[in-house]
Amino acid sequence: MPVKNILIVDRDLGFVLWLGHILNARGTTALPATKIADASELVSLLNLRVDVLIASPGEEGFREFAAKLRARSPDLQVVGLGGEEDPAWIETFPDAVWRDKPQCGDEATRLEWVTLVDELAHRHLSLAYHS
Repeated sequence: MPVKNILIVDRDLGFVLWLGHILNARGTTALPATKIADASELVSLLNLRVDVLIASPGEEGFREFAAKLRARSPDLQVVGLGGEEDPAWIETFPDAVWRDKPQCGDEATRLEWVTLVDELAHRHLSLAYHS
């Protein structure tokens, strides 16, 4: 089962739209939100299955929201936006990937995010196949 829905949650709407545009062009559905509360409402309202969550673990309500998504989708892939891994957060999501949020939309940065999503899609396929 290929990655279908990628939820991007960040206060920086420019980043959310930039990454969403890249991911939509790759054939996935990028779902934008600027707050966890908005993301939660979007998922509930549309009854969505989220394959990949990209968000900052420092956002209020993140841990609970991500756990709720993982309960619905055990093979949920999580990308934590931030430079350093949070040990408490890693206990909950040991397979999370950490990436710094890009400061500019240059070609190298775009390619890095496309590569990351491709890797997550491959991991998602492997998890779904073994489930």
